[in-house]
Amino acid sequence: MSLPESDRSWRERCQSQFGTRPIVDVPTLVRRGDGVVGAVAASSFKRLTLDLPTQPIVRADLGLDPDQPGVVWFEFSGASQAGRRDRVWLKVQAILTLTCQRCMGEMQLAVDETASFVCYRTEADALAAVQDEDDPSAPEPLVVQEPVDILELVQDQLILALPYVPKHESCEPAATSAGEPIVEQPRESPFKALKGFKTKG
Repeated sequence: MSLPESDRSWRERCQSQFGTRPIVDVPTLVRRGDGVVGAVAASSFKRLTLDLPTQPIVRADLGLDPDQPGVVWFEFSGASQAGRRDRVWLKVQAILTLTCQRCMGEMQLAVDETASFVCYRTEADALAAVQDEDDPSAPEPLVVQEPVDILELVQDQLILALPYVPKHESCEPAATSAGEPIVEQPRESPFKALKGFKTKG
C-alpha cells in the first residue's frame, strides 16, 4: 500500500520539522488562520504500538524519505468562521506495520486521514454539544481551554484508523501446530472507546 504521490511535497515539508512536539494554543492559532506541520517516528507512540509489531527504525540523521514506512506526517490548522464556532483540521499520513490476522505475517497499512474538530472552551460545553448532536458525521468536539498536545491528537487519529481485523488482500491462513488452518475470530477493537470526543488539554 502506498501514500498519495500528490502529497509527496507536503510530506517533505512536514519532515523539515521532524521530531518536534507542538503544544498549541488553539484559539490563537485559529485567530491567525495558522497551522503547524511535523513528522515523528511511529515507534514513539506507545499507545499506538502496544499491540503492533516493531515499527521500522526512523532517524533523521540517517535520512528520511517522504514514502518511508515508520514515519508519521501531520498538519494541524485552524480558521475562525463568522457566526460559527472555531474549527480545526488534522491531516495525518503514515505507513504502519501490522500483523495480518489470517496468515499472521507482517503487513503494511497506509494511513491517509483528515479529521475536523469544533472548538469548545470547557469540557462541559463539549459534553452538552455531544448530547445535542445526532449526526454521526459531525466534527468531533475539541476542548481548547488549555494548550493542546498535537501529537496526542495524531496518536488518537492513527489508533482510530487501525482496522479491527487487519488482513492482506490475498494470503493463506496460518496453520496450527496440528497442521489445521487457524479459524479467524473477529475481535472487539481495543481502540473502540476512542471514537468518543477528544478532550485534550
